[in-house]
Amino acid sequence: MNSAAKKYLITIMVVFVITMVGIVVATNVLDKKNGDENGVFSWDNLKSSFRVDKKTIAEQRQSVTEPGKSSFLADVDTSVVEDGNQGSKSNKIGEDTEFFHASILSEKDIQTRENSGITKENIELICKENVGKYCYDTMDESLHQLYAEILIATKKRLSDVPLCSREQKEVDMAYRCVLNDHPEIFTVCGYVCVVHSANDSPVKTVYSAKYTMSAQEEAAAKVKIDEYTAAFMLGVPKNAGEYDKVKYTYEYLINNTEYVLNSAENQNICSVMIFHQSVCLGYAKSMQYLLDKLEVPCTVVEGYASNGDPHAWNLVRINQAYYFVDVTWGDSSYTNGNSAVRLYSGVNYEYLNITSDELTKGHQIDNVVPMPRCVEIADNYYVKEGLYFDQYNSQKLSDRFKEAQNRGEDHITIKCANDSAFQEVKSYLLDEQKVFDFLPGETQSLSYSENPDMHTLTFLLK
Repeated sequence: MNSAAKKYLITIMVVFVITMVGIVVATNVLDKKNGDENGVFSWDNLKSSFRVDKKTIAEQRQSVTEPGKSSFLADVDTSVVEDGNQGSKSNKIGEDTEFFHASILSEKDIQTRENSGITKENIELICKENVGKYCYDTMDESLHQLYAEILIATKKRLSDVPLCSREQKEVDMAYRCVLNDHPEIFTVCGYVCVVHSANDSPVKTVYSAKYTMSAQEEAAAKVKIDEYTAAFMLGVPKNAGEYDKVKYTYEYLINNTEYVLNSAENQNICSVMIFHQSVCLGYAKSMQYLLDKLEVPCTVVEGYASNGDPHAWNLVRINQAYYFVDVTWGDSSYTNGNSAVRLYSGVNYEYLNITSDELTKGHQIDNVVPMPRCVEIADNYYVKEGLYFDQYNSQKLSDRFKEAQNRGEDHITIKCANDSAFQEVKSYLLDEQKVFDFLPGETQSLSYSENPDMHTLTFLLK
């Protein structure tokens, strides 16, 4: 080989080496999209990273035609971005590779993770512990390890943790699922995810959570939360079933919390359990936290109220059936834009254990994972309490009014099965004034309110 050929070959080899090594750059993938120089992910800009597939949603909703059918209504596109070089991801733990995505992590990265407690054994343990959590069970199984890593890193306050995924969308999904499953994580306000790239392709992602409190402040807050929880537990009815536990928790939160728009720490349980003032997400996370203590399955649901404002409520499972619960709308200190001023103070039970059809009259689901279609009514408040009417029934109404008056209650609310029953009962009670048959003889007038969407009628008794 002559001298010129040798020089040419050396030049080609140098260029090849430089290309293979690449220049690793730390970038924040949301800088351009959100204009966030610090790369902190809030709930608002997290939502913007998920595409709503309206056509799929419509098709899925149309497919649900039978009561009790177990189809899910997917309100966001939660498809996983697959790594073209890796192929399908494993759904199992404990295979030959130490991690599902071991090939994307260097030995140094793996050592960094293990030194921080993100070991194969701990990942397996966290995955086992989270079976039964709604988001964990519903999300794509290929993201379970990433979920476990983010949960460990967040609870241990770790910084710059190399994750098992290169994909920003996967990190977003796992992070949101972790926070929706774990209301006890109350100091996190977002995270920074730095994507390392080579030759315009992502090589690895590095995760750091953002916190609203120091570790010392968090420990002090936990003491207050434990005190609140202990007081709550003292009042749980003996031999309470799942319905009784949900009803008690609903009432306890409403009776001990005031809806205040700008309340402190209102995106987490501290607002309710320390300051006793909150907004919807604080109510919903507190409901989930307390029902977790009572071993009743519950998750937070995100979406919008009828007026377009962001909103949060709960999904609970009672006796193997799912129901929606909105503690915020059950608090008479809160009225949404379409609600009449409450006739009474205290607890409004219209949003305790309701169906999907009832929920969607005032709520729009936009959740991180799909929600089930709730169709059962057996554990709806009005059904359980004998205040549910599928037609006008004079004797049953008389009994319910007498019971309410004997208990000294200031109002009574009844619920009808559908619009036809609602119109029939309303016509008898109001148009024909038969409601006075169920009141003391000297009663000449009374105040009432109606909610046609929920098919309820409320009458003041004092």
